[in-house]
Amino acid sequence: MPLSTSASRCAFTLIELLIVVAIIAILAAIAVPNFLEAQVRSKVSRAKADIRSTATAMECYFVDYNCYMPRPASFVYRERFIPLTTPVAYMTSIPEDPFKKAGSVNILGGDGNNTDACYDYYNRSWTEDRNWLHLVFLGCEDRAKYLIASIGPDLRWWGVKNAFGIAYDPSNGTRSEGEIVYVGPGGGFPGQE
Repeated sequence: MPLSTSASRCAFTLIELLIVVAIIAILAAIAVPNFLEAQVRSKVSRAKADIRSTATAMECYFVDYNCYMPRPASFVYRERFIPLTTPVAYMTSIPEDPFKKAGSVNILGGDGNNTDACYDYYNRSWTEDRNWLHLVFLGCEDRAKYLIASIGPDLRWWGVKNAFGIAYDPSNGTRSEGEIVYVGPGGGFPGQE
C-alpha cells in the first residue's frame, strides 16, 4: 500500500534544515560576543570590589600601626599582602586578580605565572621614584600614599605602548588598555570617579 500524501508532508526538506541551521548560527554569532562582554564587565566589577576591600583592610592596618604596609621581602605579588592577613586578620584571604592568567605581560618583572596571580601593590614610602611615575601620569602623586592595581582586560602590566600608569576606562570599550587602579587614601579609581 503506498504512503499517503499526508505522511510525506511531515518531513523537513534539506533546504528547510539548512535555513534553520543558518538562523541558529546567526543568533549564536550575536549572542557570543554579548556574553563575552558581560563576562569582562563582571570581572571588572569583581576586581573593583576586591580592590576596595583590600583598601579598607589597608586603612584598618593604618589605624593600628600609623603607617601603611612595609616593603615586602619578596617581589611575589601575593606576598605583598601578607601583613593584611597575619598576625591580625584585616582580610581573611588574599584575593586573586580575575584577569591574571598565564601568558600575561609584565615589563617590570614577572612572567604572568601563578606566583604573581593577585593584585599589585606599591607603597609610596618604599617605592623608587621611577616606579612612582605611573601615579604622576595619572595625576595622583599629591594624594597617593599607596596604589593597588589589577592587570585589567588588556592583560599587560604598566607597559601599554611604553607608557606607565594608564588607568582602565570602560568608556573606551570593555577591553580597553590600562590597569584597574585604586589610589589611596582618598584617590579612589582615577578617571573613574
